[in-house]
Formats: sequence, structure tokens, C-alpha cells
Amino acid sequence: MNKNGTKKKHRIMRLLAGLPLSLLYLLSDIAYPIIYYIIRYRRRLVRENLTCSFPEKNTQEIIRLEKAFYRNLCDIFIEAFKCLNITDQEMRRRVEVVNAELPERIAAKGKNVFMLLGHCGCWEWAQEVCTHYKNPKKNCEIYKQIGSPYFASLMHEVRSRWNTTQIEMRQTVRTMLQMNAQGEPFLCGFIQDQRPDIKAKDSVNFLNQQTWYVPGAEEIAKKVNAELVYLNIEKPSRGHYRLTFTEMQQTEEDQNGPFPNSRCFWRLLEQNIRQQPEIWLWSHNRWYK
Repeated sequence: MNKNGTKKKHRIMRLLAGLPLSLLYLLSDIAYPIIYYIIRYRRRLVRENLTCSFPEKNTQEIIRLEKAFYRNLCDIFIEAFKCLNITDQEMRRRVEVVNAELPERIAAKGKNVFMLLGHCGCWEWAQEVCTHYKNPKKNCEIYKQIGSPYFASLMHEVRSRWNTTQIEMRQTVRTMLQMNAQGEPFLCGFIQDQRPDIKAKDSVNFLNQQTWYVPGAEEIAKKVNAELVYLNIEKPSRGHYRLTFTEMQQTEEDQNGPFPNSRCFWRLLEQNIRQQPEIWLWSHNRWYK
């Protein structure tokens, strides 16, 4: 697609995104039965993930949770789309940030901040945290390149509303070292619960299953003098989120492994998920099924 065609489509998308969320959620309500009952998008994988993660739940409880997840999934698409055209005032009203002084305290020590989170709720909205602290002044996020050039450019525009530096995953270490050399603290967000594309170095018991992972953030943090924090994500009601900066206080069990901060992350993420299981991304093939 040529640049003019892409720009025209983006303008149309921005106009549609300007509709109130109350109207856009009607599209989510329409999409839910289509995705769940007709397309049956990854139904088998989601059912298996839920069943293995919550062996204490009976079939009816799993099905209720499964349906709640698909409703949330449809909302996530709408909320990410809304980023194309949403005011700062509305975003402030919809996203509560708790303990924003934590990254400020870390930056005051001259350290960088690595914010670890999982695919809970609309993770794109998690970037709103950078409007709630004065330091670090620089913010960045890691992303994985999308195959479709059009959707890649669209997602770039979605993420650009917060003026954060976007770093393609393969350039992470090089870019982090360059930013650290500038001498000004920065905060970088890492979504850490993806299935690893490269050979994993350690595993944890996560949601009742052996889970292999790559401790990327923890290893990079050592190279750039960064302190790790966890971002807990809650969804009190539709279209509203509570994001809480949480210190990563390691337990004795965390310290028994080779990567204590990473193990602490998985433990905190599981606690986060068990609070509201329906808001996690159960359609991701995390356990190679």
C-alpha cells in the first residue's frame, strides 16, 4: 500500500476512534458472539490453558471464565483502537495510577527503571503511567515487529500518543546501552510473559504448569544499572484500570533460582492473574500446546 493510501486509512480510523467508548463497546458486544460461537477463535487452546491453570475449578466454572475472557478480549481491541483518538483528560479519568512515586525514588538514586508487566487488560493503556511521574523524563517500550506493514504502522501510531521511544525487540540491548550512556535516567516497559522465541534459561511453576522463560529484562538491567519494578494491572469496571507500581521483594524461594528478579515477576504476575483471571491473555500459546 502506498503512503497516501495508508494515511487516508489512518485518517478514517482516527475518525472512527473519536466515537465515545460507550458506542465503541457496542461493537465489542457484537463481536463477542461472533468470535466465541461462530469463529471459535482459539477456543480449544483457551479451554486447555484455563483447565490446566485452575484444576480446582469444575467445567461450568471454566466455561464462565472462558466467556468472560472472550468478552474482555473484544474490549481490549476496542480500547487499543481508541488510543488513536482519546483525550488526555479522558485517559486520566479512566486510568488510575498508584504508587507513582516509586519510579521517582529510583530515578533520584541515578538508576534506570525497568517496569515489568504481563498481558493483563489493555496493556497498551499501561503507558499512561508515564504521565504520573516527573522523573524519569525519558520513557521507552519494547515491541515485536508485526508482519503486516499496515498494521505495524497503525500500532506505531497507537503507541506514539504517549511520546515514548519505541524499540524493536532485536535492538533492545544496543539501544539500552546508548540511552544509558547519555547519563539521564529512563523508564522502559517490558511485557515479560510471552513464549520465548529463543532457548529459555530457566523455568518456574506458573499457574500450575512448568513455564520456561528468558530473563531478558533482568540480564539487561545489570548492564545499564536499572532497578526492576512490577506493574500490577486491575480492571475495576469496564473501561477503567488501576495500575500499581509494586516493589519486587524477593522471597527465599525466588532467591533459590538463578534469576531471582525474574522468578519474583512470575510470582507477582500469578497473584495478579488470580485476582482477575479473565483479564489475562489466555489465547496466547504460552505452554507450547
